[in-house]
Amino acid sequence: MKALIPLKSFLAEKLPEMSQDKCHLLIVNGNQAQGYLEYTVRILLLDYRGDPVQVLMLVRHWLQSKYLHLDAAKKDIQISFSSEIIDTNTFDLEIDFPQRDKIVSGENGYHICPEMVWSDAHDKFVPVGTE
Repeated sequence: MKALIPLKSFLAEKLPEMSQDKCHLLIVNGNQAQGYLEYTVRILLLDYRGDPVQVLMLVRHWLQSKYLHLDAAKKDIQISFSSEIIDTNTFDLEIDFPQRDKIVSGENGYHICPEMVWSDAHDKFVPVGTE
């Protein structure tokens, strides 16, 4: 989830009709098993007046740029959305997508492990996106 915090600023920069105080990042449900935390992220845009498809495409682009767009089977994640109409120009938009983090916990807390891939250039395993 920590990796998603910059998404809110990215959306505010790209969507002038969105105010940051009306954009919320939430974890709505999930589970933890075999060292992984799998959860659903919800972006909630309140009183939004822009193009919902543009928001979806921006979210997908940002996830791809951060290598967060693939599931455990290395397939593209599904982004779903719903909206509640407020008036003819305004609606609340909910965008949901799955995420998965490797978690290592101990007595002093936990930390999230980045996904590692082999890099021929570095001749070692490196975090995804740095190869």
